[in-house]
Amino acid sequence: MLAVARTYTSTVRLLDALSVFRSDERVHVLFAFDPTSAFGDGVPELLAEAGVRLVPWDGVPALDCDLVLTASENVDLDQLDAPVVVLPHGIGFHKNVPDSRGAGDRVSGVVPERYLRGKRVWMAVSHPGQREQLRPGRPDAADRCVVIGDAVHDRMVASLPLREHYRRALGVGRRQRLVVLTSTWRDDSLLGAWPRLPALLLEELPYDEYRVAVVTHPNIRSWHGDFHTGQVMADARAMGLLRIPPSGGWQAALVAADAVVGDHGSVTLYGAALDRPVLLASSSTTTIADTPPQRLARVAPRLDPGRSLREQVAHAIDTHPPGRYGDLAARMFARRGEAVRALRDLLYERLELDVPSAHVPVPAVADPRAEADPPRAFTVHSRVAAPGVLDVWRHPTRGRGDTRRAGGLYTHLSCYEDEPDRLLVDNATVVVRARVTGREEAGEWALAALSHYPAAFMAVAAGDRECHALLRDGRRLTASGDGDASSVAAALYTCVRAGVGGRVTVRAGGLGTELHVC
Repeated sequence: MLAVARTYTSTVRLLDALSVFRSDERVHVLFAFDPTSAFGDGVPELLAEAGVRLVPWDGVPALDCDLVLTASENVDLDQLDAPVVVLPHGIGFHKNVPDSRGAGDRVSGVVPERYLRGKRVWMAVSHPGQREQLRPGRPDAADRCVVIGDAVHDRMVASLPLREHYRRALGVGRRQRLVVLTSTWRDDSLLGAWPRLPALLLEELPYDEYRVAVVTHPNIRSWHGDFHTGQVMADARAMGLLRIPPSGGWQAALVAADAVVGDHGSVTLYGAALDRPVLLASSSTTTIADTPPQRLARVAPRLDPGRSLREQVAHAIDTHPPGRYGDLAARMFARRGEAVRALRDLLYERLELDVPSAHVPVPAVADPRAEADPPRAFTVHSRVAAPGVLDVWRHPTRGRGDTRRAGGLYTHLSCYEDEPDRLLVDNATVVVRARVTGREEAGEWALAALSHYPAAFMAVAAGDRECHALLRDGRRLTASGDGDASSVAAALYTCVRAGVGGRVTVRAGGLGTELHVC
């Protein structure tokens, strides 16, 4: 059997699908890479990592094989004489995209008419409605559709009991909420229409209460490159954005999510099908009428840039009615729980082989492999909520935080000493060192820090279950207890400003931490 890769997205789907041949020595899978797509960046590396045997593309016409499997409708099928099964690389036929091999647009996911004439080609789809959608304009394609369900959705549903496992892998605390941003490609995508949204959310959502992750379509990287996308999201990355690679982990992120902020792409639809609260951050004119993205747009709330993002996210999570998108999911996925077996049956039938008697496993989705840079600078708001009780809210910042005191809140800029933006550290009210060996080192460092940073009101160094603070006026404080250095520093600053001390409870992110300040 020949497996043909073309784009990064379709290659990931292709590799996943080939698990149906596990433990069957009768099926020998070779690979070929069709290099004609502008979105093939990273495919050779992905195939090399999988350890496949690669046939040169120009040698494919001479290859004698029994079946061709691909997840790209744009593979040049004129070079192939064997039966072909085309897998979906998203959910259905939802949007018009530019035709890279002709004039005008085409429907994404549908094999062009020229490749169906005289060929033994079948398209696997997840729901009969996708076949009927094609019948008026492309009856030739509708007749080639085989309904097998959706293995990706089935695997995510089977993985729901592992939700807490995935959250721990992402570093999401027990009482924290995970917001997953998802963006497809082109100008009407989330990042195309609102590129500052990841940074804006990170600024508004308290760090101890929320984590923010992003899942981007591989075509963004292929078209723009890592350098440009890194430039666009530089602020968000510095503020702790969790970046989920497209080769694996986005499924686990959706299972772990408390809310999905997305666009008209398939990942947003998968999130809705998992019954996650959804906020739509962009609209599209490329989606086809009465397809799932348009149906979702009619029922899902939209993120309003003119209102508090924090309030909208919290409201979406707190008021989400279970089963809100149940009807949408039913119209996207048929044969639920059967997709892997249905795909195996289809491929073995086309290979004219007996189907193995062993059961078909439905594997859990892979653990997420998020990349993240912990934030080093915070705008901190705090208050004395009651005698001996402090409330602290830390917001990752790139220097645009409000430094005024209002409504009973104390507000200041707190930076770790290794914050890369030296201007931020120069303007910090509190400078923090994450680790010292003891009181003596803490005192020496704090003296030096206040000398280096004249704007600093306080320097705080964290030891083993103790934080040592030196104030500009020479006063010294010590806080004993748990908590990371920045959080304890915020509590110390609040105690100084409010003139309190002794045993205090610091509330942040729904958790209370006991400190003794003296």
